Amino acid sequence: MTNWEQGLCDCGSDCRVFCISYIWPGLQIMQQRATAENRQCDACDCILVTSCFHLIACTTRSKIREKHGIDGNCCGDSCAVCYCTPCAVSQQTMQLQAKGEKPSGIFMS
Repeated sequence: MTNWEQGLCDCGSDCRVFCISYIWPGLQIMQQRATAENRQCDACDCILVTSCFHLIACTTRSKIREKHGIDGNCCGDSCAVCYCTPCAVSQQTMQLQAKGEKPSGIFMS
């Protein structure tokens, strides 16, 4: 098992990612969810994120962790998302970008 490419408190290391994660965390989660599942974002992602943001944010974080072999558990995922949503979303975006994936669509290309 490995660790995240960026620490949770390193969210400010990429201002553009952090600003988008702070202003539109739902948009970032939708893109991350689709990227973690190797598909394009669709209307279903929008509906799920809008209706149950924290649940989808936690499961998306878990999917990214599992996909990249990162240590952790659902309790840690939940705490990261609930207590510091912009930092968790930024960390996830930077993780996907470090692995050559494009989780942010038009905003980060």
